[in-house]
Amino acid sequence: MRMHALLVPALRLAKLDVSSAVIRGEPAWLNCSYTLEGDELYSVKWYKNNVEFYRFLPTDRPPGQKYDLQGVYVDLDQSVEGYVYLKRTDLNTEGVYRCEVSAEAPSFQTVREEKEVRVYGKSL
Repeated sequence: MRMHALLVPALRLAKLDVSSAVIRGEPAWLNCSYTLEGDELYSVKWYKNNVEFYRFLPTDRPPGQKYDLQGVYVDLDQSVEGYVYLKRTDLNTEGVYRCEVSAEAPSFQTVREEKEVRVYGKSL
């Protein structure tokens, strides 16, 4: 009896690194680390409270695109792929942030993770 190993690409979300507490007025990094393991990247998308505010599609020109959303101040020059730089924060920055990574055909696999962010006032 012959056995054949089937290698299936496996997209995995390695880590979602988002500060759970940020200081109002300060910048913040959002980091979504993933491994493709045989897949090709289709997109990385970021959401705040289920509303998309950033997407990275490697086949688009330019690949990174931001969408206006109150409290989310994306710096496109410093954001790439799974890394998003918020140039400042305010009380409207608070919310649940989700990173969603999707693979290209044939798997079309999608992985996602979310984390709540709270904003606190500066100390006097």
